[in-house]
Amino acid sequence: MAGETRSLRGWLSKVLSDPAMRYAWGIYLAMRVAISLLAALILWLLNPPTTPDPLLRPYQGVEPIMGGWAELVLGVWQRFDTLWYLKIATHGYSLEDGSTVYFPLYPLLIRAGGKILLGNYLLAALVISNLAYIGLLFYLYRLTTLLLEEETARRTVVYLAIFPTAFFFLAGYTESLFLLFTLAAFWYAHQKRWWLAGILGSLASLTRLQGVILILPLSYFYFKRERRVKPALLAFFLIPLGSASFLLYQNSLGASLFNVYQSHLHAQFVLPWDNIIATVQKILSPEGTFINVVNLITTFIFLAMTIISFRALPLTYGLYMAFTMCVLLLRRTTAQPLVSMSRYVLTLFPAFIIWGRWGRNPWVNRLIVYPSIALLIYLCGQFAIWGWVA
Repeated sequence: MAGETRSLRGWLSKVLSDPAMRYAWGIYLAMRVAISLLAALILWLLNPPTTPDPLLRPYQGVEPIMGGWAELVLGVWQRFDTLWYLKIATHGYSLEDGSTVYFPLYPLLIRAGGKILLGNYLLAALVISNLAYIGLLFYLYRLTTLLLEEETARRTVVYLAIFPTAFFFLAGYTESLFLLFTLAAFWYAHQKRWWLAGILGSLASLTRLQGVILILPLSYFYFKRERRVKPALLAFFLIPLGSASFLLYQNSLGASLFNVYQSHLHAQFVLPWDNIIATVQKILSPEGTFINVVNLITTFIFLAMTIISFRALPLTYGLYMAFTMCVLLLRRTTAQPLVSMSRYVLTLFPAFIIWGRWGRNPWVNRLIVYPSIALLIYLCGQFAIWGWVA
């Protein structure tokens, strides 16, 4: 027992002495405190209606947390997709409400965590997302240091943490979990631990459909490093198994992904440029909103960063950027042509690595930091008062 205790202490000491882990924890704590205080303050000052409403505040049958500190600390995170994950975690999928479009790994983890936390499923969702957030910051720091240098890694982590929609990492959404699996898969591919990279890619594709595209950049990276076919190549065929298994489950229920998108989300799959054209038309119409403008600007910025990534980083990362952007632009809804683009681009980590390098220039650093913080405050405030952001 004493030997095991010493081993555990030694492991903890090694982990906590890692500069990547220390920096990840520091950024996490700073953002967790700042975002929580901001959301609670805005909710307290503006005191918007928080009672259930099928259109404006759809709680999906989840009991709302209202009144006092509980609402300011926890209830403020009961918003939009989080409520879908909580509903699935507590009641399972239904053929009647469109819940089958949400991939299962995150709600499964919430269900397990909720049992441990004596039925507090919202707290479980936040704990899972927050732990994943620390993990993704750790791997982003390490990966950036591997590609460039430590100073760039520090800026990269900060730029991701203050991105206008980065508060979703701390909310009950899949962004943290998905990006953790993605970054870890790239990291272990660099270590030539192909099977672990493949398993992590499979978990990513069980978290979100876009995880399937990891098979392409990681397979390319494998051939570049190994230069021949080995049994380890089979590891990357694990990646699509996550999504494929869930799609087969959907079909067994008689609820194919495409049909549910069309019938419940009023969405359709289109060519990427059709999505951009539809967004421009929406902005020029009386129904155009500021969020439409944010989505369009975000799309153009990250399309530009995709092109730049092919020259600024190893080709593997350019391929990841290109395939991901293509997938994100394929789905369009009637009300929001680019859907939640400003949130989805959080997974395009190579762009943040490039910005981290550019940030050596003080003017570039200011150009990134000041608008990001201003928009982060505004969008987080909108989210807190039940305003649609992404």
